[in-house]
Amino acid sequence: MLLRPNRNLLLIVGLLAIIGLFYWPTFRWLGNAWLSNDYYSHGFLVPVVAGFFAWTKRRSLEGREPSIVGAFVLSLAAILYVFGIVRDERLLSALSLIFLIYGFVLTYFGLKAGKAMAFPACFLVFMVPFPFVQDLGFSLQGVSVESSAWLLRLFGMSVEVVGRELRVNDLTFTVGLPCSGINTLIALLALAAVYTHLLTGPLAKRVLLFVLAFPVAIAANILRVTSIVLVANFADVDVATGVYHDISSPLFFILAFGFLVLIGRVLKCKLGFEVPRYA
Repeated sequence: MLLRPNRNLLLIVGLLAIIGLFYWPTFRWLGNAWLSNDYYSHGFLVPVVAGFFAWTKRRSLEGREPSIVGAFVLSLAAILYVFGIVRDERLLSALSLIFLIYGFVLTYFGLKAGKAMAFPACFLVFMVPFPFVQDLGFSLQGVSVESSAWLLRLFGMSVEVVGRELRVNDLTFTVGLPCSGINTLIALLALAAVYTHLLTGPLAKRVLLFVLAFPVAIAANILRVTSIVLVANFADVDVATGVYHDISSPLFFILAFGFLVLIGRVLKCKLGFEVPRYA
């Protein structure tokens, strides 16, 4: 009985050594992205959150029922890693790291443990910077401008759209990339993933709730941009582009998440997560 924990410990230490040796450049790439890319400033928190959920499921690691499925996952991790090195694509290396960790769980602990650890492993995807995010931000920038202009016209305001600018009377508002809503979208998706994981109810409903985070985040940003213009037009420009601009971002994020919670209640999904109380 004393040998088993020691063997597990040695395997974990060995795995960490392999990860540290082969993935050190990937960790540097991730760290630089988290520090320099506003879209992924939350990256440092993702492994912590994933680790917490893995810790709550640690009892699933007590047994050992090796699965051949893990070998396929580890093979995929190796393929991604090799392609990442050959093509100098850190994205592929980062994804291979996730498959490596999950493949190890499947190979050594089995399918039951793999099922328990599926969410923590999948959640790690939120720490990886994807190249298409920048292009998505530009697209959302246009959506925010056009949609906000449409809403403002409903208020009877004369609005002209010039590129990424909203021209209202003698005022010009530039909707920059940070105001495109991409930050809100990424953060809300990560939070929605955690929230839906904590819920009980049919999987289809929880998946639907997560998918709805996309339009909810986009709608929240459109309303935010619209509200800034309204405050500037009917109250004070300096307040709108200063204090209100800064507080409106977290305010509408909270409102967006609150709306998701409301949808969850309509779908009759309830919180059912409890932290296991065992040593």
